[in-house]
Amino acid sequence: MDRFRTMESFVRVVRAGSFTIAANQLGLSRALVSRHVSDLESHVGVRLLNRSTRSLNLTDEGRSYLEFCERLFREVESKEHAIVRTRAEPTGMLKLLAPKSFGTLHLADAIIDFAKSQPRLQVTLILEDVSFRSYDFAEKGLDLALRISSMRNASVIEHKIAPLEWVACASPGYLSRKGRPGHPSDLAEHDCLVHINVTANDRIWRFEGPKGNISAKVGGSFFSNSALALRKAALAGLGIALVPRYAVTDELAAGALAPVLPRYKPPSRPLIAVFPRVPVIPTKVQVFVDFLATWFAAHDVSHTSQRNA
Repeated sequence: MDRFRTMESFVRVVRAGSFTIAANQLGLSRALVSRHVSDLESHVGVRLLNRSTRSLNLTDEGRSYLEFCERLFREVESKEHAIVRTRAEPTGMLKLLAPKSFGTLHLADAIIDFAKSQPRLQVTLILEDVSFRSYDFAEKGLDLALRISSMRNASVIEHKIAPLEWVACASPGYLSRKGRPGHPSDLAEHDCLVHINVTANDRIWRFEGPKGNISAKVGGSFFSNSALALRKAALAGLGIALVPRYAVTDELAAGALAPVLPRYKPPSRPLIAVFPRVPVIPTKVQVFVDFLATWFAAHDVSHTSQRNA
């Protein structure tokens, strides 16, 4: 027995005062509507309607059950309307994960602007420099993660938000002591500060040069998954770092760090929004991704001073 359908038939019969009219309104046969009411009475164990050839009258139990049915239908309709409103205007909580360096320097500004534009949405930003796995979405209750490297996992959707510039740089002290590399192949003779967990092979640095793309295998004594830690290591003269430009904008402008290999540009890498692959993307996630793409298109974070970030 379809409980909801039998309840709907019962309410229609009472309000119409006729099995025939109720059947027409529901697009069903009179016999089927009559069976629905009989099945419902059998299920609840009491008579709901007194029937005669000329009239239908509610029993006391039927009157009480009618009030219950109508209250239930109002609640269902109200809930459905709330769900529709949620699809149009996101509400609830949006929980997202991002790298510490980028999240601290620039992403927080975008999140704050987003929170201002969506007052009905509670936004939680978690900053972690740890390897992220697809099952962390469920374990950590995350809606979305932001990364600067692809997960290459069929269980998630990846949406490119914006390109991020990278730069190879070192302190003037290091360069005066070790010399300036003139070609990417010279990096083999230098101490390099390696940003791990960004590419499949972190020790292979790639450049776009005058004669095409070129790769160089590097090594060194300092590795980190934090661009801010690599910046500190470069400022301390430990070696040459290949880092996102947003992490060293002020140091490059002040001369505390100097770009190396100016004729060879590291390719940009995209900021990627990652979220679980589901049949329908939650409205709050889609709205956030769209907002973030628009925000970064209007803000050149690669050249924005950290003091203004």
